[in-house]
Amino acid sequence: DIYYFGGRTGPRMHNEVWKLDTNLWEWTLVHVRGASKPDAREKADCIGLDAKRMLIFGGYDGIRWLNDVFILNVETAECKQLKPTGSLPPPRSGHKLAMLHQGLLLFGGETTNTQYLGDLWALKGLYEDAGSGTSAGFLSNEAGPKWVRMQLSGPSPSGRSGHGFVGSGAKMVVYGGRGDEGWLSRKTVYHRDVAMIDRESVRWVKAPGLGDNEPSERSYHTLTLVGKDRLLLFGGYNGKSTYGDMWYLEVNDEPASEDAKAAAAGAGATSNSGGSGKGEKKSAAGWAPTELLGSMLKSASWREQPAADAASASEWMQANPQSEQESMLGCLRQRLGLPRKPPPQSTEGSWSLGGPSNPIPDVKVKLLEIAVRVDPSLPKDISQINLDSALARARSFFSTVEAEELTTDDVQALLHDYRAILPKGLASLRQQGKDLAYFGKWNHVSPTDLKVADIPELVATYRDLLSAMMMTV
Repeated sequence: DIYYFGGRTGPRMHNEVWKLDTNLWEWTLVHVRGASKPDAREKADCIGLDAKRMLIFGGYDGIRWLNDVFILNVETAECKQLKPTGSLPPPRSGHKLAMLHQGLLLFGGETTNTQYLGDLWALKGLYEDAGSGTSAGFLSNEAGPKWVRMQLSGPSPSGRSGHGFVGSGAKMVVYGGRGDEGWLSRKTVYHRDVAMIDRESVRWVKAPGLGDNEPSERSYHTLTLVGKDRLLLFGGYNGKSTYGDMWYLEVNDEPASEDAKAAAAGAGATSNSGGSGKGEKKSAAGWAPTELLGSMLKSASWREQPAADAASASEWMQANPQSEQESMLGCLRQRLGLPRKPPPQSTEGSWSLGGPSNPIPDVKVKLLEIAVRVDPSLPKDISQINLDSALARARSFFSTVEAEELTTDDVQALLHDYRAILPKGLASLRQQGKDLAYFGKWNHVSPTDLKVADIPELVATYRDLLSAMMMTV
């Protein structure tokens, strides 16, 4: 699921939380509970901490810039405000957050008097024994969360807001954003540079410009990790017009050069922590810089995503290795309740009603075969069977059979029928106040992605769906 917080419509600021169910593709308003809720604001940033919780930081409420921190449990809708210790980042909006191991990094933003920030902060102590590699609990560290300012050597990016900031395992990348230049007469500029954190030498590194073979300057675009070493850029705004183009940034890991290693040995990184705010230099209190940042990022190159390359694009957009071999059209067919791959054009060996021009889909053939198996009185020639009566017999079979007795063809037919009746049942499920997420859980699942352990739960959901629909008949 995807969660969305805040924003602005004209002069009106929002503090609603909306949930997009990616099984049913429906938006739902989350009724947030708790004594502490974030005020209405725009240009805050949110990030998922784990499967249950997301963090909200900063933003602008129309009068002031903010630097407050909230944790929302998306399962219970409980929200609470965190009170991190240490020197706090200046209030800001248009900043970006990125997860790194069990910590949180904050870079950039815009603050009072239209000042663009280029500082880097870490919020540590979110997890117990952070960095130990254990499955520790959330927010159970006795010391509590603490902000630490990171001071890295190297050519750091200039202050900016509306940029992209993405962690990619051993990589941290900043792209684009809006800033200013000049001192007496400040001029708004939009950036197109790529800055990187070299996680081996713990320093900022700038990627060389590629001239015309790169996106134009922009801010408030999206920059998303879509593969091991690829970032997807979409859209943005340059002060005059909006963009709808799509690029991906290929980032390659290479061994660090001797010059980079020598620079790292002489430079290192410092942090500014504690309540004094006087710039005392010391290690990041449990997060040594080499543990916080990692291996070398050496080169990056932009490639525009051609419109005709949609099929190959899906290969790296899909997270599941098997799904990477299927096209975006296959995903659309699946969400419509059809097999991900269309049946072969040849009708040889296939059953048909009314001749070859009206073939029965393979999955429906399986449903008919199930009906014949459970009701010997039906004609052996399935082309002579009434589909509605056969479907009723198959559903009766699915409603009583033990899950472990189902064959592979049975499971495929059951999943097909589940997806066929789900859209028809959504209205009645809403009327009954049912949990749509529960009933829609299997809507996006292909039979090839099912595990044996999933089948009992799939069967239970299918039976609950049938029962819920019968209640409204």
